[in-house]
Amino acid sequence: MLVASYHDFGVKAARKAVEVLLKGGSALDAVEMGIREIEGDPNVRSVGLNGYPNWLGEVELDAGIMDGKTLKACGVAAVKYVKYPITLARRLLEESPHVLIVGEGALKLAKALGVELASTTSSKHSQEAKAKKEELLRAIEKGELTGYRKEVYMKIYRLMTKVSHETIGVIAVDSWNNIVAGTSTSGLAFKVPGRVGDSAVVGAGFYADNKYGAAICTGVGEVALRTLAAFHAVRLLAENYTPQEVAEIVIERALAIAEQEGIEYRLGIVVANRFSVGAASMNWRDFKYVYWKEGMKEVTISPAKTLT
Repeated sequence: MLVASYHDFGVKAARKAVEVLLKGGSALDAVEMGIREIEGDPNVRSVGLNGYPNWLGEVELDAGIMDGKTLKACGVAAVKYVKYPITLARRLLEESPHVLIVGEGALKLAKALGVELASTTSSKHSQEAKAKKEELLRAIEKGELTGYRKEVYMKIYRLMTKVSHETIGVIAVDSWNNIVAGTSTSGLAFKVPGRVGDSAVVGAGFYADNKYGAAICTGVGEVALRTLAAFHAVRLLAENYTPQEVAEIVIERALAIAEQEGIEYRLGIVVANRFSVGAASMNWRDFKYVYWKEGMKEVTISPAKTLT
């Protein structure tokens, strides 16, 4: 058995996942319950309904999960009110043929499935979102930003990418050697309503295949989407690269995009097979990964290799 995650709050998620596995739970159970620990944590500002809201002050959530045994996967994106979006993603994985459900459709299915809902889409950070919006509008009025052109939007986008983009992700291998990967996030802070990152998209933010291994991403989702980072990682595992080698190759590919566009995108990835874990990041010197393997008394957290 094995569990992997990332970020300081990933320790809490990993501990829960380990607890589930040691009690005989499946990898699906472990990933879901580990991620729920963070989705419900009021102190985490980038995951769940306590996370940073979009431009309008509303929290929109993305999550996804994949079963490496069956290659079934499902993501939910831009969904509101759902307290545990990873649970909705898992229910849809098991009870529907869908791979990606967004917005109002995801909310309707959540209600039909009896998934737990909250009464509001606002968070304690909504006022901060409104203040940031007003700051940008003032800049436009002063002539610092003029017109809705590409360069204007990119200035706004650069600002968003510097605030918050930490995902919670968990990989688990259970006693039956099944491997599962899942991710969940509230997305870029103050994002454009309807913006979807990599955490809901199979192959971009998460991927799992029992034959080879799994990968989970965190950071600016557009880079992971454009490179299909998680899928690329698992395909490299199939070519007998080690998880650490894979992580660095994927990040090097993403780094080339960042250098070409002159944007200091942050991206981190954790890659695992049944035996070991590798991790790397770009432009993220404090990026850490979390690891546990059967026989260890406690999960460990370590700095990942950072490429710049």
